[in-house]
Amino acid sequence: MASYCCFWKPRRPTNWPMVRTNNGQLISFQEMLGLLGRPNVGVVVIEGIGGSGKTWAAKAAYQAARTSNIFNEYIWVTLSISCSLRQCMNKIASSLSCKIGDNLSVERTKTMIKEYLTQRKFLLVLDNAYFTEEGILEYLGVTHLQQQSPGSKIFVTTRTVRTSSVMEADIVLTPELLTYEESYNLLRKKIGKDINFEHDLISYCYGIPLIILILAGVLCDAPTQEAFSELVANAHVALGTQISVFNTMKRLVKFGYHQLPSDNARHCLLYCLLFPEDQGISVKELIWHWRMDGLLQEAISFDEANHIGKEILYVLTKHGMVYLEDNDNVRMHDVIRETVSSFREDKVYKEQHGWCLGNPIFKLDHLAEHSNRVSLMYTDMECLRGSPRCFFLSSLLLRGNCLLKAISEEFFCHMGNLETLDLSFTRIEVLPRSISCLTRLRMLLLIGCDHLEEIRHIAPLVQLEVLDVSGCGSLKSIDSGSFDRMVLLKVLDLSATSITFLTSIPASTELRHLNLQGCPFLRSELPYGVSKSGAVGNLQLGSIEDLADWIHMLWLPCGLTFQLSDRFGMKVSLDVGGDSKTYVYASDAYLFKCLKENSPLWFNCFQKFQIVISPLMDDQTMDTDAQVMKTDSIFQNSYFRTKHFTHSIDPERYLEINGTVGVPSDLDGILCHAELISLKRLTMTTQFSDLNIKSMKAVRELWIENCEELESLLTPDEVQALSAVGSLHKLWISNIENLSSFCKGVKDVTSFSCMKHLLLDCCPNLACLFPSALRIPSLEMLHIRFCDNLERVLDTSVLGEDNLPRLQSLQLWELPELTSVCSGVLPLLKKLEKLGALATSSCN
Repeated sequence: MASYCCFWKPRRPTNWPMVRTNNGQLISFQEMLGLLGRPNVGVVVIEGIGGSGKTWAAKAAYQAARTSNIFNEYIWVTLSISCSLRQCMNKIASSLSCKIGDNLSVERTKTMIKEYLTQRKFLLVLDNAYFTEEGILEYLGVTHLQQQSPGSKIFVTTRTVRTSSVMEADIVLTPELLTYEESYNLLRKKIGKDINFEHDLISYCYGIPLIILILAGVLCDAPTQEAFSELVANAHVALGTQISVFNTMKRLVKFGYHQLPSDNARHCLLYCLLFPEDQGISVKELIWHWRMDGLLQEAISFDEANHIGKEILYVLTKHGMVYLEDNDNVRMHDVIRETVSSFREDKVYKEQHGWCLGNPIFKLDHLAEHSNRVSLMYTDMECLRGSPRCFFLSSLLLRGNCLLKAISEEFFCHMGNLETLDLSFTRIEVLPRSISCLTRLRMLLLIGCDHLEEIRHIAPLVQLEVLDVSGCGSLKSIDSGSFDRMVLLKVLDLSATSITFLTSIPASTELRHLNLQGCPFLRSELPYGVSKSGAVGNLQLGSIEDLADWIHMLWLPCGLTFQLSDRFGMKVSLDVGGDSKTYVYASDAYLFKCLKENSPLWFNCFQKFQIVISPLMDDQTMDTDAQVMKTDSIFQNSYFRTKHFTHSIDPERYLEINGTVGVPSDLDGILCHAELISLKRLTMTTQFSDLNIKSMKAVRELWIENCEELESLLTPDEVQALSAVGSLHKLWISNIENLSSFCKGVKDVTSFSCMKHLLLDCCPNLACLFPSALRIPSLEMLHIRFCDNLERVLDTSVLGEDNLPRLQSLQLWELPELTSVCSGVLPLLKKLEKLGALATSSCN
């Protein structure tokens, strides 16, 4: 017989609630998690009203188990009141690590689940279950846990006592309602400020966490205390007399719905009802649907739509109407869904009629009489026959019908106004000929159609903007010429397919997002429309081995972000900063060995760039001034202006090499174009320069730091080469422990004529900075810091007016051995700054 206990959240501040057992004893939540390890507890049921925290408790146990690595297999299955036993069984099967075929009978599927789980210690969570059948676990292929591997556990959340009974629970937990004080504190925390009520709204919450979160969403946007008080008064009126928990929750959800800041936000929320309650909704695809359905401004680009769509999702989340999951899916709580679904009958929202009817036995033409959007997702249908007369249908969502394998050739003949078609996660092998009749189709989703081998008959879809066939592992070909007339195509996702050749794409296309990752059989040649038009802004490719072929393109758009890593593969995406600068973050120099000095790409794609080459990328340990994470990209605009120099440049062409062995060979192409070069943590193979400085023909500013083995910075030939080019104006040297000479081997008088700013920092083995034969006539600023053994800046025989005639700013910090700067005078010196320990220094 099952025992009963409940959650209780203590009044004292804590991160975890407590658990009250059936005899009234309080134990900690951590001890409740100890149920995961108790051998006499197999089935745990968490029972309670909607919004009381059942799923939260189950998720906490699930995450704790994964963190502790208690089980061999973890299975989380989200259910609903409309979810059939067959669908539940399919969900369990698809969640297992093994490959269970999708064309199996119920009995065979059950047997395979049973055989797989019997050999493993598993944790199975059935969330939001409504089972009423006796022996339900046996039917699902999960035999009594005494017959399973020792330690396996099943957690079930449910609203119904009947489900607790048929699950044969070893223990039943019930979430304890929050006290008045706890409810107030939670509301205050969610609103983010202290609150004072003229009307008591806390008592309307009944201690239910979901009601508190919705109330917080209602009150969160009040800009002033007066507006807050008005909202409280209106909410008090809307809630009316307290009748029951569910009645109060419905009234509050309705009030919160009408408090959303715009009709657009309300329409977008109602659109979510098209998707089954037991399925998360991909944020990316939901925003696509909103845009195609006119809920976002149709004239804006996909990038702008993505931005606006995420803003709307933020509003809906903040108001407690939806919540985001860890896998970038959005979901609506079933209690909110039950309430909001009644609003579709409101005349104001008549275009929302006929949402997710979900019963596959209805004829499609009958459904289309009541709505221009029809959702028949995740049903048990196996085929679609005939040619339904759905002349006004605009959206048809058939996603997740994993038994659907046949569509009659004439099926789409009378759907000429269809704009959105979703056949994702079905078993179709080919598209019917009548797909060619959908000349107004704007979005075609075929995600995860494992049995689809070829795509034909789509050439007439001239209005198509999105084609996503990602995850179609059997897809090998798309008819030649399919894209010739699709000049509006903006998104093409062919990732994780077996496609071998990408058919031509017209140069006039508006294609902005092309994903070719995980296509092991794809030849690397890009079609003309991609390589020459320059329209693609988000390009995701496959393995780095084919990079030499990709980079042979003669034209690419500006403002791309490359991420190139042996560990993470290759990705190219659009720079969200909008500064037309190309960003590259690479774990090795392979790309630039292909990118020669005279490549046309330096005059289009790489006209402005920020490049980081670092093997540390794979370890994610890189610490760089330029690499600052930014939204949807690897970089943020570099922070240069006051980092090292008061008047540091803001370069259009920046290169950082970090953690390599010297400066990698064959980098002349990039070195000769970079204006600011940063060399960090380089390992030197010789005591002299491995920096390839002669190739730095355009460098205006050079940073060298943490190169411990480096003993001499420049050779005489490199000084002459830099002076001849005349571009290097600023040099910063920092944390080079073994540096003993700035320029070794200078015998004849050599002029470093271009240098204007020099900063030397933390070089403890440097005794004399400049050799007597080196002249720096243009130097205006010299800052020397923390060089413990530095005795002289210039040899005592050298006159300041000869070697440093234009020096205006001299900074000397913590130089305990310094005795001399120079002989003679510094005629233009305006600022001399000393700090910390200095020996007696002179400049006569």
